[in-house]
Amino acid sequence: MLRAGAILLSLWTGFNLVLALGILFMLLVLGKNAPALLILYGDLQAEGMDPRALATINALAVMFNACAASICALSLVMIWFAVIRKAVWAFWSLAGCLAFLQAAGFASDTFLGNKDFLGNTVSSSILLCGIFFVGLGVFHVPEKA
Repeated sequence: MLRAGAILLSLWTGFNLVLALGILFMLLVLGKNAPALLILYGDLQAEGMDPRALATINALAVMFNACAASICALSLVMIWFAVIRKAVWAFWSLAGCLAFLQAAGFASDTFLGNKDFLGNTVSSSILLCGIFFVGLGVFHVPEKA
């Protein structure tokens, strides 16, 4: 179970890492606007929007995605080097931080009219299965013969 959970958590964090890095690339290198504008306005141009409001949205998108990328990268290291060795502290740290990150994803989606509810639900299901399987592996005490 530990291996299956570690694989699920690695896939979840890896996907979110790639997504966050992609958004950062789009914002910082390509000069595009935050993807939330696509959800709210149907395009990334946000024509007619106050430039200060647009700058604020883009700055927050950079900060959030940098934080998300960092927590995902750190989580991958914890999964591969601590959780797989059944470190209880790593399990609780990982479960708490990743669950909090996912809960924040749901909370932020409420400001966008819950347009990504299905995606958040699928993502949460994968995350919870990974945490559950890792928990079984970390806390499973083999019976003595």
